[in-house]
Amino acid sequence: MKKNLNFILIFTCFILMFFSCGKNVTENSVATSGQRLMMKSAPKMAVTNSSAVFSDAVVEESAMDTSYGYAPEGPGNQSGISNGENGTSVERKLIKRGNVNIEVQNLKKAQESVEKWCQDFGGYVESFSDSPTFSHYSLRIPVIKFDEALNSVGDLGVIKSKNISTQDVSEQFYDLQTRLSTKKIMKERLQKYLTQAKDVKDMLQIEKELNNTISEIESMEGRMKRLSGQIEFSSVNISLELPHRTTDEGFVWPDFLQGFREFLSNCVDFFVGLFGIMIYAIVFGVPIIAILAFLYWLLIGKKGLLIKLFKKLSK
Repeated sequence: MKKNLNFILIFTCFILMFFSCGKNVTENSVATSGQRLMMKSAPKMAVTNSSAVFSDAVVEESAMDTSYGYAPEGPGNQSGISNGENGTSVERKLIKRGNVNIEVQNLKKAQESVEKWCQDFGGYVESFSDSPTFSHYSLRIPVIKFDEALNSVGDLGVIKSKNISTQDVSEQFYDLQTRLSTKKIMKERLQKYLTQAKDVKDMLQIEKELNNTISEIESMEGRMKRLSGQIEFSSVNISLELPHRTTDEGFVWPDFLQGFREFLSNCVDFFVGLFGIMIYAIVFGVPIIAILAFLYWLLIGKKGLLIKLFKKLSK
């Protein structure tokens, strides 16, 4: 009986020790998990606390996060570029240019036809130059009418040459657009800081930065305006020329008498120029030659002063 009682006591102690160890392990596990959770959340808390402090400094970077990259060419992506974040497609920005050389029979009528052709497609004449046998137009045509206009340019006369070029400026356009938006945000924040500044030194520094930002914004807006104009209105250069030896009045025969007169005039000009060179050589050349001859006679020739000097020194 006494042995059974001892056995029960020993077994009870063993059970109590077992549960005590299990409890400690559980508490240690919970503590370790809590520590890990705190370690994981610590960076987030640090970021949250610091975001309020550095929110003003990261405005420019956050505004620049949107990046545009070219997507691979494929059936569904031939007219746009993809946004790097969500894969959406945005419009490509293209600058189109065309150059056409046309032979016409009447220059004045062809000029009227070109100007009417330009107006029909909603364009305008940017520059114009003219000569008796040649005319050149620099035109601006809306990009939506560019292909149609170039396809109908053959109605103006006989096309001698024609070329079309396209420049993709999507990356340049969207990059400039993003940087311009960033500068405007910076301008607003600097204006806000200027109203809150109390120190004169800080006010002067903020005003300096604000003026620089405004100057950059104006420069970017000018570049954006020029780039948008080149995108929206394509350049078309048209050259009109008459056939060889032809004017609006018809064929021009070569003037042999005039050619002979030009030949005689060129001959006279040549001999007049040659005579002038000879006079120049006589006026300036003879005195120089005389001086050189005198120096030779005095130093090396019969007088030989230089030779006599060397002989005395050699003795």
